[in-house]
Amino acid sequence: MKTQLDESASNFLIQASLLYKDTCPELSRHLLHQSKSRLPVCPFCYQWLQPDNHRVRVRPKQRPTARVQRLLRRQAQGKALSLVQRDLLQRFYKSSSVLMATCHTCNRTSRQKGMGREFIMTLSRTHSTPGSSGKHKTPQSGSRSSTSTPKTGGKDKTPVSTPRLSPAAKGKNWVVQRLSKILLREDNQGKKKGGLKDFLSSL
Repeated sequence: MKTQLDESASNFLIQASLLYKDTCPELSRHLLHQSKSRLPVCPFCYQWLQPDNHRVRVRPKQRPTARVQRLLRRQAQGKALSLVQRDLLQRFYKSSSVLMATCHTCNRTSRQKGMGREFIMTLSRTHSTPGSSGKHKTPQSGSRSSTSTPKTGGKDKTPVSTPRLSPAAKGKNWVVQRLSKILLREDNQGKKKGGLKDFLSSL
């Protein structure tokens, strides 16, 4: 019964604060302070946080220093770490981004921590990605793969492994191809000239 009365009283104070938010901001903040509820308000002056009366920025997570990177490599290799090194790694894992909101009414900054690296790592381990869940084979696909006939090696157009040529062999092949193109061009020109002579003699 007492909790219901408290909830109704807090709801009444919130509605009254919303009513006086624009006309009397001081009374609105006082009513919100009395309600003691978690709302998008400044925790110091209880001003309603709107896009034009506060500034929001995000402080990123702590970046791994050279010492932390060495400790991470040692931990990955399975080497023993001292208590100081473990404490340093724990602080690195628990570091999180911070959402900072500066109220223009009282010029004070409220901070709200986000998720740490350790929590994100546990989430990534427990929950699989959506793409991996859709890769299960159906019985029809398994039966199709079992009934399909294997291809013979003689029918394959491309070989499995192509031999690599040395730079000297590549240069020789290029010279041979160039000479053959020149000879073909000369033969074509000779044929064209011969045909022209025959045509003129026939006239």
